[in-house]
Amino acid sequence: MNVPIEGDLFTPKSETLDSLLPDIHKHKIALPNFQRAWIWEPEMVRDLLVSVAYRYPAGSLLTMPINKTGFALRPFEGSGDTLKASPTHMILDGQQRLTSLYQSLFQPDGVKRQGRTHHFYLDIPVLLSLTSESSNGVQPFEVALFFITEDRRSGRKMRYEGLKPRYELDNFEQEVEAGAFPLHLVYNNDGLARWKERYLLKLTNGTNDLQHFMALNNQWEKLILPWLQRLRTYRFPVVELNEQMPLGAICHIFEKVNSTGVPLDVFDLCNAILWAQGFELNKRWGVTQLQLKDKLPMQPLSGTQFLQGLSLLDSLNRKRAEQDREISINCRKQDLMVMNRQTVEKWWPILVDGYKEAAKFMVEHGILAQRILPYTTLIVPLSAIFADILQRKGSLHVGAAWPKINRWYWCSVFSQRYSSQVETASAKDFEQVLNWIDGGDTPDVVKTFVFRSDYLQEITSIRNAIYKGILCLLAQNHARDFGGGGTLSTALFFDTSQDHHHIFPTDSLKTLKISDPRSDTIVNKTLISSSVNRSIGGRLPSLYVNEWRTKLGDDLFDEILKSHKVDPDILASNNWERYVNDRREGLRNLISSVCGGIVQPFSDMNELEVERDDDLRDG
Repeated sequence: MNVPIEGDLFTPKSETLDSLLPDIHKHKIALPNFQRAWIWEPEMVRDLLVSVAYRYPAGSLLTMPINKTGFALRPFEGSGDTLKASPTHMILDGQQRLTSLYQSLFQPDGVKRQGRTHHFYLDIPVLLSLTSESSNGVQPFEVALFFITEDRRSGRKMRYEGLKPRYELDNFEQEVEAGAFPLHLVYNNDGLARWKERYLLKLTNGTNDLQHFMALNNQWEKLILPWLQRLRTYRFPVVELNEQMPLGAICHIFEKVNSTGVPLDVFDLCNAILWAQGFELNKRWGVTQLQLKDKLPMQPLSGTQFLQGLSLLDSLNRKRAEQDREISINCRKQDLMVMNRQTVEKWWPILVDGYKEAAKFMVEHGILAQRILPYTTLIVPLSAIFADILQRKGSLHVGAAWPKINRWYWCSVFSQRYSSQVETASAKDFEQVLNWIDGGDTPDVVKTFVFRSDYLQEITSIRNAIYKGILCLLAQNHARDFGGGGTLSTALFFDTSQDHHHIFPTDSLKTLKISDPRSDTIVNKTLISSSVNRSIGGRLPSLYVNEWRTKLGDDLFDEILKSHKVDPDILASNNWERYVNDRREGLRNLISSVCGGIVQPFSDMNELEVERDDDLRDG
């Protein structure tokens, strides 16, 4: 490989976002055509925005001046389909981060991912209320930052609190009324000034009170503007390659630095910090992974999540020991990087035991495989809760705590609590659940639980936590293999290739001349083995029910159907409407039995908004 031997191969420097993003928009900065597509989910974009706002390291960029004889180039996603100018630089490493920041901070069209559009906002009333003196350890920007997803059909933008609609953000007036500042105005000086003026005037209740307006403007300058300035002026370290570097050398460098397309993990930073203290984090975590791998086949093992569990245990221990001080429970990424060797070594074996107990809990709760695990992130508070009980009270007290942990777990799943702000939820739930177990107040997520039952007849995606939660809940309640092989278990799940499939085949609905979007929702799905699903095919339920009754016996197959909350006689009657109404009620009651709280009756609305799943594998 020929490389230049005279001079430096690269130049280190830095650049701010207020120069990078406009240049992306003007196509002065472009991408080589061999770059992979942008792949970040909105949650990853949100995490990056938080890092930028707090000036945390978000990796470096690798750039190169454009060589006229070099690579074919293309614009960043969201900035147009074809180049409208001659670029001066190309990005070799940093595409995912820069595209995410460009679409969320610069583009009014929003962040577009797999046919969905997401818009990012700051909750200004929240940001105004959380001063450094009153936040009590809560990070203001992180709490105030949120995103909403446009409805695919109507284009409406609704913000939800859990499953309950909070307000619409379809136009400028609604954004001002809600105090939801669209982040795409950060670089639009005129739009930002107009939004700010209208919002401050709203707060004066339409009066012409100049003194009140100026006081509000001072608040804005003190509590809001600094965050916007941080977003504009965030500085990336940049390594600029020599423009004379041969194409082969560039490809080699690109392959090495950008093979995964994922951001730098805080675990890597902690590894470097603890290595300097004589603790080999990578090596210790490798041993622990081997210890836990067979016990937790349904849970992806993340070193960062394990460190978060250590942080929860340590911060709660310090809070209990120093009750005269105001110590917050935490597991944020910045908290992990201040843990020292002594802290990590002290809590490590205790948390390993917590993970082992969490493994038993997850098996008992029908989590048969990673495919149907509602949340990978719930392992953080769950394992830490078990670790604390084991450490303080011993194993005999763990069983006694299960009923309360069980209710908290299912309320968290069916409220979709761990879909965002996971670190905040983990810290709060960890402390509140343990306090509840010790005789204190009921946790907020349990106390305020409300479930919108209509959601059951809207969701079709197995990526959805509620969808997975139903499958796990059926398994927990001893759902049986359709082929007569016994109660569903992890071994049976894999041995018989279980997956989510239709109970009332969609082709049979076509035969009956019935068109109903609920046919693809969880109301009409359950775990069925691949062989049984093939035998069902697209036949009328009456045909396959009678065939399996003959194979297994009427009583056995009827009991199997009942274990999946299916009435066998209703299914065998081919009456779609009766079947749907009966099964959805069975699933609603199942949720009510484990969560308590308010599980709303179905509204029987005329038009159902259905979330489509593009990669369903069922027949």
